[in-house]
Amino acid sequence: MKPGQYWVFRLRHGGFACGVVIALRRKGDAIDRRIFLAGLLDWTGSAPPTNREIEGRGLRERGYAHIKAITENGGDILGEIAPSWGYPAEVEPIDSISTWGFGVVRVYGEKYFGTRAG
Repeated sequence: MKPGQYWVFRLRHGGFACGVVIALRRKGDAIDRRIFLAGLLDWTGSAPPTNREIEGRGLRERGYAHIKAITENGGDILGEIAPSWGYPAEVEPIDSISTWGFGVVRVYGEKYFGTRAG
């Protein structure tokens, strides 16, 4: 995984929302390969996005997530955009950032975009 990689997931109404890897989580001298800082991009659409459509988009939410947040919500990294959210490529755990369960990115997607597509 790398910062800027993204995945999409379907919303109940049939549209799509997009999760993104914001940063990798550092644990001492090592990178945690299962937990990362994830974000929900400020984007929704009727089809998966192109890199151009989501490049430079802001974040609606962010939190530490397990790799299963990807595999359980879309399943695959679809592409990579340039990170633009002001975080370093690696972060130490910070108490002020919540830890998400596997489906939290989808819950936030429905909260922000659940009634519209595109």
